[in-house]
Amino acid sequence: MWQTALQEGLYTIIAYLNPWHLLLGIVPAFLISGAIATLIDRENILRFFGPGVNKWIAITIASIAGAILAVCSCSILPMFTSMYKIGAGIGPATSFLYSGPAVNTAAIFISAAILGKIGWARSLSAVIVAFVIGLIMDFGFGKSQMHQTKEKKMKATSSLGIPWKGLLVIFLLVAIYMVRLNLFKGILLVAAFLLGYVLFGKEERRSWYQESWSLFKQIFPILLIGVFIASGLRAFVPPSLIVKLFGRESFVSNMFSSVIGAIFYFSTLTEVPITRSFIEMGMSSGSAIAFLLAGPALSLPSMITINRVMGWKRGLSYIGLVILLSAISGSVYEFIF
Repeated sequence: MWQTALQEGLYTIIAYLNPWHLLLGIVPAFLISGAIATLIDRENILRFFGPGVNKWIAITIASIAGAILAVCSCSILPMFTSMYKIGAGIGPATSFLYSGPAVNTAAIFISAAILGKIGWARSLSAVIVAFVIGLIMDFGFGKSQMHQTKEKKMKATSSLGIPWKGLLVIFLLVAIYMVRLNLFKGILLVAAFLLGYVLFGKEERRSWYQESWSLFKQIFPILLIGVFIASGLRAFVPPSLIVKLFGRESFVSNMFSSVIGAIFYFSTLTEVPITRSFIEMGMSSGSAIAFLLAGPALSLPSMITINRVMGWKRGLSYIGLVILLSAISGSVYEFIF
């Protein structure tokens, strides 16, 4: 059995390291993350999270901030803690807490490259779930935040400029995932590099490339380990068990998948190859969506930290919302598709 698992894992790694898959599927994801991290002004984005800002604007920005700020699951908790303690409203703070790992740009595009339609549905659902969590938490606990003093309030700025140069480069890179032919993907990749060379100076380009390479070195080895483990699991986990637990297109199955995803810890992006293996063994699409939505956002260690920062009432409410809304998202996907 161990020999079979090892062979399966190595075979999948070799296929995963296909040069075209790396160049046109994986590399653009890290270039997008690097561009967002270096070519988009984070400070101006963060100013929209304060309680002095309209809650609809603040929660909307927070719901997509995971993509804008390109944070991973390991860095989201201290960032959330700092935001919450200096006076950020509980609505945008919890939206940001969820969107950080769930709407991470690398996760979005690698999910699309590996899982196709399910990957895109995961990304759209993550933004919606982040927004709904923020609204519900604001409605339930926003008025009772005693630490929101005038000195702590952060105010939005009206002088926010649109970083159109960076957005143009990012748009070309995102478009790579919208076309099917490798020829068009290659043309878009070259065009993004050329546009970046024309629009940005040497130091800006260097920062972009260095940040992308840094993210690649940090995440890609972990992703390969996840691919290897996920493939090897097939030798130990019978497909009949996956079908029995997660194969039915039902809310109960999706809820169970969401709970399992919430309990276990996943390093950044390892949930993607694991989910792909589960799908190949019989996991339903709805359960896959629920697993992908709950997995990156929660784990037992993060639950403990969240409860300590927000208190048990707010913390458990947030955890319950993540699990419930993940399961509902899976059921909605099954109903539509």
